[in-house]
Amino acid sequence: MIEIQNAGWYTTLQDLGRFGHQSLGVPISGAMDLNAFNWANALLNNDPNAACLEMTLRGATLKFHQATHIAITGAMMPALLNFNPVQMYEPIQINKGDVLQFSSTKEGCRTYLALLGGLQTETVLGSKSQYKGLTRQHQINKKSLIPFHEIPFRPKSAKIKKQLINYGDLKLEAFEGPEYQLLNTTSKNILKKKKFSISQNNNRMGYQLNEKIPQPLPQIWTAPTLPGVVQLTPDGTLIILMRDAQVTGGYPRILQLSDDALNLLAQKSTRDQIKFEITSLP
Repeated sequence: MIEIQNAGWYTTLQDLGRFGHQSLGVPISGAMDLNAFNWANALLNNDPNAACLEMTLRGATLKFHQATHIAITGAMMPALLNFNPVQMYEPIQINKGDVLQFSSTKEGCRTYLALLGGLQTETVLGSKSQYKGLTRQHQINKKSLIPFHEIPFRPKSAKIKKQLINYGDLKLEAFEGPEYQLLNTTSKNILKKKKFSISQNNNRMGYQLNEKIPQPLPQIWTAPTLPGVVQLTPDGTLIILMRDAQVTGGYPRILQLSDDALNLLAQKSTRDQIKFEITSLP
């Protein structure tokens, strides 16, 4: 059992996501940075879909009531285990009664904590990912108790020497979306050459950008959307859909981010800059 002594700024339970229910309007959800999430579980030989804690900007303080092993990946978020610094990207032994305290991120904005065997919480529509209106809680609260199984760990001396992704990179790989060709040459050139910045309107549902496209497009018939879709609103605002985004929309879908680009964007926050690298599909 983990006791949440301090929940941090915004901490949630996430796995790979909720698939097969989009026809009912249920978002995919899941870890924002799937690259970091996958490495957290891999370091512990967990099932790839084992639920982890996703901590945003400022981490939680946790007390362990059972022995286990953990792994910390993602944004650089300094952590103290019983007031001693611990390393990221390697298995860490935890004893009963240990207290793990995270501070604020130094690079990136989302950090993942995996526990050996995963966190044993409720499963809703095949996923443990928290989502408001669907799961009992949409985030972790102070004084919460989260169960996990105490199982033996068979270490393989696995560790990663350095962060796998440069979270300071501006470039986001993107493909032309279904409505991309509706843009005129000027708007296309702006998309390809301009640096955009993330507005304060950013969360797990979507990121709005500050800079606008001067050629707004008319709304379309409601069409399917996925995480990573870049929508253009009638006033020229760009919205990049994230993991908790709606499954349909009426705004033109002018770009689609690659998986790696979506993971990188998940580690960016307000005022960070991005630049699209647009590739045409064959």
